[in-house]
Amino acid sequence: MTTSTRLSAPPDRLVSLDVFRGLTVAGMILVNNAGDDGAAYAPLKHAAWNGWTPTDLVFPSFLFIVGTSLVLSFTRRLDRGESRGLLLAHALRRSVVLGVLGVLLNSFGFARVFDPSAARWPVLIPTALVVAGLGFIWPDEGAIARKGWGRSSPRVILALLAVAGAAWAFMHHRGLFAQSSLRLPGVLQRIALCYLLASVVVLYAGAGGRLLMLLACLVGYWAIVRFVPAPAGFSAPVAAPEGLLHDWIDQWVFRGAEHLYRERPDPEGLLSTLPALATTLMGALAGGWLLGARGPERKAAGLMLAGLLALAAGLLLDHWVPINKKIWTSSYVLLAGGFGLYILGACFLLVDLEGLRRWAVPFLVLGTNAIAAYVLSGGVGSLLEAAWPTADGGAFVPKDWFYARLTIADPALKSLIYSLAYVALWMVLFYPFYRLRVFIRI
Repeated sequence: MTTSTRLSAPPDRLVSLDVFRGLTVAGMILVNNAGDDGAAYAPLKHAAWNGWTPTDLVFPSFLFIVGTSLVLSFTRRLDRGESRGLLLAHALRRSVVLGVLGVLLNSFGFARVFDPSAARWPVLIPTALVVAGLGFIWPDEGAIARKGWGRSSPRVILALLAVAGAAWAFMHHRGLFAQSSLRLPGVLQRIALCYLLASVVVLYAGAGGRLLMLLACLVGYWAIVRFVPAPAGFSAPVAAPEGLLHDWIDQWVFRGAEHLYRERPDPEGLLSTLPALATTLMGALAGGWLLGARGPERKAAGLMLAGLLALAAGLLLDHWVPINKKIWTSSYVLLAGGFGLYILGACFLLVDLEGLRRWAVPFLVLGTNAIAAYVLSGGVGSLLEAAWPTADGGAFVPKDWFYARLTIADPALKSLIYSLAYVALWMVLFYPFYRLRVFIRI
């Protein structure tokens, strides 16, 4: 990971996309850091199984934005003469960093009490090395595009050494890792997979090919869930039988349930990444629409109309294929994608066309440093919930100490106030970065 400083945004940059991204990151921080999970308002919780809440629209919105962003970014870079091969290498490097960052973030929460037997540091060290090592390459991607890999700077050598060191550290401690309860799937891991797969589609297929791939994901996933059962004799504590195949695949790949989420099937499991890719491709189609030659008013209207149609289609399909975020059903893809299309169109209309930006500054603060804000807020949140040993043999939980100072009688309101304060904290912390035009990139 590295930083870049720019005096101004490029003229074709969509400020509305940064606003939408910031709204989404604020939503992710809000719902992931409730003051009291049990007491939180129902709209700030995920649906238990079938059905949906506003919270269930937050993560797919980020994947939708990933699809839109990569189309805009790749188009600009291709216009500058960069090759598809280099862009694919960029996507692979970035996906690895995102995935490893996700594992690193999970490692902050898999042991609430700092216990050496939890294998925390043997996991932290190699993952941190991979993130830092591959981050060394980022400043040189422009030079590599112009001159090729043979004339790249020593950073590439440092990156290879760091990754080799990470591989050695992981192999040396693989026994401790296998015994740990570290969760391997996660939000950033899903973003990484969807980003890489969508990059391949965007680079080597036009709008028609992207649409066909989206439909193939929706129909193919529906057919798998509908007609492919889990192996005979397999049973697991999943929320409903529809999740058995998902859980079996995850347990087979990750060698057991100890590396999965406590509620199963894992909401970021492997099989449901297929329809999540469809969500990302809906964003890619929106990006292609925005790059078209039509007028800006027509672009905004088209996005919002398509969003309403997709929302209606998702709600209609819900009668036969229930909307379900946990296994990311095809009806859920349409619902969440429709929401993304409509909100992007509304932001484009308000921010880029009407120039109404003052209200959006707090969200631009988060949207221009989205991954950094998400990772740091998640890591600090886990540390605040950890039980820190005290001199008298007890434990101190920072979050409980702060939360006890909120003298609000209504437990749901108290939980919301804590969450909002936590979101505001990260807006304040990242505001200097926004003012100085410092963007943390990976």
